Amino acid sequence: MSTEKETLRRVEDGLYHLQRALSSFIAERMEKKYGKGWLQFASRAAGSGPRDPLDIYGMLKTMLDQWRDVFDDAFARNEKFKVRNFASTAFDGRNATSHLALPLTDAEALRYLDAMVCLGRTVKGPKAEIDEINKLYEAQRQSGIATSAAHASASSTVAAPSQPVARPALSMPSREKAEAKPGTLSLGLDPDETPAGSLRPWIEVAFPHPDVIANRYKQSEFAADLAAVDMGNASDDYATPENFFRITFLTEGLRRVLRTALERLTGAGGDPVLGLQTSFGGGKTHTMLALYHLAKARDLSLLKGVYELADTVGVKDWPSVKTVVFVGTAKGVDSSLLLRDGPKVRTLWGYIGWRLAGDAGLELVREAENAGTNPGSELMVEVFRLAGPSVILLDEVVAFARQLPDDRFEAFLSFIQSLTEASKMVPNVLLVGSLPESDQEAGGDKGVAALRRLERVFGRTGSPWLAAHGNETYEIVRRRLFQELDSEGERARDDTVKAFHQLYRSNTGEFPPYAKEPRYQELLRLSYPIHPELFERLAKDWSTLDNFQRTRGVLRFMANVVSVLWQQRTRDALILPARVPMADERVKASAIYPLDPAYSAVIDSEVDGDGSLPARMESVTTRRISQARAATRAARAVFLCSAPTVGQPHHGVTGQAIRLASAEPGDQLAIFGEALRELHEKATYLYEDAGRYWFSTQPTLNRLADERAKALPSHEVDAEIIRILSTESSQRNTGFSKVHAAPDSPSGVDEGSSLALVILRPASIHTKGANTSPALEAATDALTRCRSAQRRYRNTLIFVAADEASLATAREVVRKSLAWSSIEKEADKGDLRKQLTQGQIEDVTERARSNRDSADKAVRSAWVHILYAEKKEGALDGKPFEIAQTTLLSRDRPSIAASVYEKLSSRGDSIVKDTLGPRMLAAKLQNLWPAEQPHVAVADLKEWFASYVYLPKIRDAAVLESAIAEGVSTSDPMFGYADAYNSETAAYEGLVFGRLAPTSFSDRAVIIHREAALAASQPKLAPSGGTVIATTNSSTVPGATTPADPTIGPVKTRPRRFFGVVEIDPSRPIRSFESIVNSVVAELQRQPGTRVTLTLDIEARSEAGFPDDDVEIIRDNAKQLKFKGDSTGFGD
Repeated sequence: MSTEKETLRRVEDGLYHLQRALSSFIAERMEKKYGKGWLQFASRAAGSGPRDPLDIYGMLKTMLDQWRDVFDDAFARNEKFKVRNFASTAFDGRNATSHLALPLTDAEALRYLDAMVCLGRTVKGPKAEIDEINKLYEAQRQSGIATSAAHASASSTVAAPSQPVARPALSMPSREKAEAKPGTLSLGLDPDETPAGSLRPWIEVAFPHPDVIANRYKQSEFAADLAAVDMGNASDDYATPENFFRITFLTEGLRRVLRTALERLTGAGGDPVLGLQTSFGGGKTHTMLALYHLAKARDLSLLKGVYELADTVGVKDWPSVKTVVFVGTAKGVDSSLLLRDGPKVRTLWGYIGWRLAGDAGLELVREAENAGTNPGSELMVEVFRLAGPSVILLDEVVAFARQLPDDRFEAFLSFIQSLTEASKMVPNVLLVGSLPESDQEAGGDKGVAALRRLERVFGRTGSPWLAAHGNETYEIVRRRLFQELDSEGERARDDTVKAFHQLYRSNTGEFPPYAKEPRYQELLRLSYPIHPELFERLAKDWSTLDNFQRTRGVLRFMANVVSVLWQQRTRDALILPARVPMADERVKASAIYPLDPAYSAVIDSEVDGDGSLPARMESVTTRRISQARAATRAARAVFLCSAPTVGQPHHGVTGQAIRLASAEPGDQLAIFGEALRELHEKATYLYEDAGRYWFSTQPTLNRLADERAKALPSHEVDAEIIRILSTESSQRNTGFSKVHAAPDSPSGVDEGSSLALVILRPASIHTKGANTSPALEAATDALTRCRSAQRRYRNTLIFVAADEASLATAREVVRKSLAWSSIEKEADKGDLRKQLTQGQIEDVTERARSNRDSADKAVRSAWVHILYAEKKEGALDGKPFEIAQTTLLSRDRPSIAASVYEKLSSRGDSIVKDTLGPRMLAAKLQNLWPAEQPHVAVADLKEWFASYVYLPKIRDAAVLESAIAEGVSTSDPMFGYADAYNSETAAYEGLVFGRLAPTSFSDRAVIIHREAALAASQPKLAPSGGTVIATTNSSTVPGATTPADPTIGPVKTRPRRFFGVVEIDPSRPIRSFESIVNSVVAELQRQPGTRVTLTLDIEARSEAGFPDDDVEIIRDNAKQLKFKGDSTGFGD
C-alpha cells in the first residue's frame, strides 16, 4: 500500500493542478453571468476577502453553489450529471485532505484523482495540468496494484489473520478504461443505467451537500450558535451573509421579520421590538442569525432572496448598521461581559453602550454601570442616537436572568423594559428578544418568574412572529441537505413525482384518500427526494417528542439517513419511510434518542438488521416478500410512522398508511399485507388493534409503573433499599467476621476483635475525595464511641457508604422495582388482572422480576466508598485517627461485603492482611515491645492489633497466630513461643523455638524475644560441671538453671536458598502473579545481594486439539517473547 504521506501528497498535488485547470473556465462563466465584479458572487471560505482570488475550495464551491444559474447550460444534457458529480467528488477530496481525521485509503485517493482528471478534461482545461493529474492517478494506481501483488504473494506461503474490511473493494481500471466511461470509478455506477422501471435513482438526481455526503457535519451544526458567529468561530455556512442566505429558505415568518428590519433600519417604519417565542428547536436563533447577517451585509444584492425583498420594501441605500449580540448562556453573571478588545463591564447596559457607541456610549451609562442599577430609557435613547442604525439581539435572556441574585435580577428585568421603551423612541433601532415557550425550558422558579415578566414586556411592545410551518419545513430541510437541482434533475424529479402519484390514483382503495389529490402531487414535488409521508411523520409526530427539536431534529435525522443511503449507493427513486436504514447504528441512534431506549432491542429483533424477524422471513429467496424485501420495508414503515405516538389516543398506523410509506411504482401491493400479517403472527412487540399497527415496549404498563414510582414516598424507597442491604448480613464467605447492614446508629455496633464491616444507611452518603460528608461523620462517631463509652477496637471496623450520585440512580431503580411489584400483585389477584391478557400478565411477572434484579444490582453498585481508620506511625498531631478513603471500581458485584473485602485484601489495595509474615510482625512490634521486656502476652498482641489504627488491619486473630507460628517454627526463628510464663519459677512453660508451634494458642500464651528464647532453650552446665538436660515442659529465663530439651541443639546457620512452586489461576493470572511478587519476591529481595530467578512454566491441554491457525499464532508469539526453544512446543 502507498504510504499515508505519499497518498495524501498525490491528492493535494492533484488539487493544486486542478485549480490551475479550472481557473479560466470558472472566470469565463462567472463573468458572463455577473460581469467584471463576479468575484463578489463567488463562494469562498470564511476569512477571505470578497475580491481575493479563489483557491480550489472557492472554485469547486462556486461551481456547486452556482450550478443552476451559471454552469448548468455549459454542458450537454447527457453530461450535466457526470460533470456535477465530478465537481462534488473533487470537493469531497479537498475536504478530506483539509480535515484529515483518518488516513486516506488507496481507493479514496483514486476516486478523488479520477474525478479531477475527468473534471479537468470536461471543462477543457490546459492539457499540461490535466496530464500532471493523470500522472498522479497512474502513480497511485500502480502503487496499489504493486502492494496487492505483494500481499497475494505473501498469502500463498503464510496464512495471515483476516482483517476487518473498511469498505468494499474498488476496482482500479486503466486510464483508457476510465476515459471510455468517465465517472464510473468516481461514482461506482454507470450514469446511463437506470433502476427497475424508468425512474432515475435519487442519488443520480439530487446531490447532497458535501458535508452531508461525507458525514463530516457535527450534530450541533444544525443548531445555529449566535455567540459563535458573533465571535467569528462559526462554520463557513454560518460565517458570512452570502453563505448564510444561500442555505436559508425564507419562510413567511422570516420574510416578515426581514421586511420589518429593512424598514426599521432605514427609518421607513417597521416594528421596533420583536419577540420570538417557540420551544427548543423552533427557529428563534436562526431568525436572529438572519437579522445579524442582514445588519452585517454591505451589499444586499449578494444575499439570495433578500435583495428582492429589499426591492419590494423600497430600500435603495443600505446603511452601516451596528450590532449587539447577547447570548445569556455564553455569559457569566459574575464575569465581565466583554472578553476581548474592550473594557470590563458587568451589566447588560454597559455592554450594549460600549458595543453600540464605544467609549462614549459606555460613558453615558457609567454611573448605572458602577451602581448596577437600571439606567432608564432616556439614557438608552441617547446611546441609540449616538450609535445610529442598530440591531440588538438578546438570546437566552431567561437563562441569564435566573442566575442573578435578587437585587440584580430586578435591575436586569427592569432594564429590559426600559430598553424596549427606548427602542420605540428612536426610528432606526430594532430590538429582538428570544424567549422559551414552556416553564420547563425556563428552568426553576426564578426562570419561570423571569419568563412571565419578559412575556409581558415583549408582549406589550413586540410584534408577533411566526415560526416555520406547513410546507416551509420541507423547503428548509431540502435546501439544507441537498444542492439545487439542475434542469435535467428537475425533469427526472417530475417523472418520479408523476409515477408515484399515478400509483396512488390508480389504486385509490389501497392508499389514504388524500394521496390521490392534486395537492399531494405538489407535496411530492416540494419534498423530493424525500417522500412527503416521511416528512409528515418526522415534522408532526416525531417533533412532538421533547428531545427531537422540531425542524432541527428532522435535519439531524435526515442528514444521517441521506449520508448512509448515499454511501450505500441505493437505487431507490425516493426516500420513503420503508427505505430508511434502521439497522445502521447512526440512524438507529438518532431515532432511539428521543424514544424509550428499549426500542433499540425492538429494532434489532423485529424491525431491521441481519438477525431481525423480517430478515429471517426474507431468508427464503423464492418467496414473494423476499424479492421485494416487503417484510423489512413494512416493519420500518410501521416503526417510523407509529413509534412517537404510541400511548396517545388513536396511536398506530393503518394498512393504507403503511402502503403509502412503503410502496413504489412496480410493486405488487398485496405483498405488504402478506408481510404485515406474518409479522404480526410471529412478532413479540408488534401490536394490532382495529386495523392499526404499532411497535411497543408495553407503554401502557410502563406508564402505570412510572406514575406509581413517582408517587412513592421517599421513606418507602429507602426502606426497600435497607431491606436489600439487610440481605448482606446473611452472606457467607465475605471475608468479614460480621457484617452490620444499615444499623440505626453505627456507634451502637458492638466491640469486636475480628474484622467487621458496617454498611452505612442511605442517609450517610459520600462523594469521592470529599473532606466532609454524612458518611464521614457517621464513621467518625462510630470509631470514637461504642454507645456511651469510648470505643477500644477501632482497627477492626470498616465502613462502606453510598455514592451520592449513584444512590440517586439506585433510588430511581428501586422506585421502579416497587412499582412493578405492585403491578405484579394486582395482575395476579387484583383488579388489573381483568384488564390484561395472559401474555401481558406473564410479561408483568417477568418485568417485576427483572426490576427487582436491577434494584438489587443498583443498590450494590451505589455502595462504593470504603472508609476506615488509620494513623501514620509516629504522627504527633494529637488526633487518635484519620479517616482514609478508597473506592470500589467494579460495578458487577454479587455482594457488597465480598467486594469490599476483595478491594482491601492482597487482591486489591492490601489494606487488610490475610497473612502476616513474621518479619512484618516483628517490624510492627518494634516500637510496642521494649527490648528489655523478654516476652509479651499473645492476648496483648491481639488487643494491640484490634485497637491501634497504625498497625496493619488483620482479618482475625488466626492471621496473627499464623504469623507467630511461622516466626517460631522456621530454621532461623524470629522469636520464641511459650504456652505460659510462670512468674514464680521464672520459667516458660511449653517453650517452642525453631520447631513447629502448636495449632492452638492458650489464653496465657506469650511470644519471646529471640535472644531470650535462644538463651532459655540452650542446655545449662550443672554445678558439678555436668550438663543439665532441659525438660520439654518448662525453661527458665536467662540466669536460671533448668533441664534442657535434648532435641534442641546449637542454632543452625541461616538458609541461603529459597525455592518454591505455585499454581496460578489462569482466569486472572496478572493479579495472582502480582500478589506473589509483592508477598514473596519483594520480601526475598529485602536482603542485600539477593539474586532472584523467576521461571514461568505453562502447560495447556485441549481434548479437541488446537486448530492450525492458533498453533501458528502461538508459535510466532512465543518466539517473539523469547520462549526457550528446547522446552517450548506442541505435542500429543
